[in-house]
Amino acid sequence: MTKETHIKGGYIFALLALPFIYNDYLLQYNLYYRVILLLIYIYFSYFGSLIPDIDMRGSYISKRFPTIHKKIGKKLRHRSLTHSLIFILILSFLGELLLQYSDNNIVFFCLVSGIIVGVFSHICLDLITKEGVELFYPITINLSILSIKTSSKLEKSICKILNFIIIFLLGYRFYLFV
Repeated sequence: MTKETHIKGGYIFALLALPFIYNDYLLQYNLYYRVILLLIYIYFSYFGSLIPDIDMRGSYISKRFPTIHKKIGKKLRHRSLTHSLIFILILSFLGELLLQYSDNNIVFFCLVSGIIVGVFSHICLDLITKEGVELFYPITINLSILSIKTSSKLEKSICKILNFIIIFLLGYRFYLFV
């Protein structure tokens, strides 16, 4: 999938998970602070939706973080560790450490939640591509649910459909929260 499709997928997954986060963690804060926390959550779901491609030379995220790409990305096959369930567990563990050291600060909770939701969306979208992902890394079996080719007309159509889903979910979430 392309960067644009992953970003839209990250937004959709974030909007789908939003009621759980909002009702359980954000409802206790005043409206202005909630808006700031929601923006942090949405931004980091965007960022998280790009993180797994740090293992691919030339990707948007590897160009933005070349040092990380050189240390980690060059040592990995594309769609291996960073596209696996182990990677989500590693991020969850690191996020839990961050939350413990910040005394469960709500800002860091929104940051960590956004990243994990974004990474999860990326992996789910790459599961429907022809190349698939090594979901159970270090087992080197590529799993693929569909065979959509990256940058194909079908993917571009899916990307357009995701735009409509985002608009619908934004409207629906706004309706529920107001």
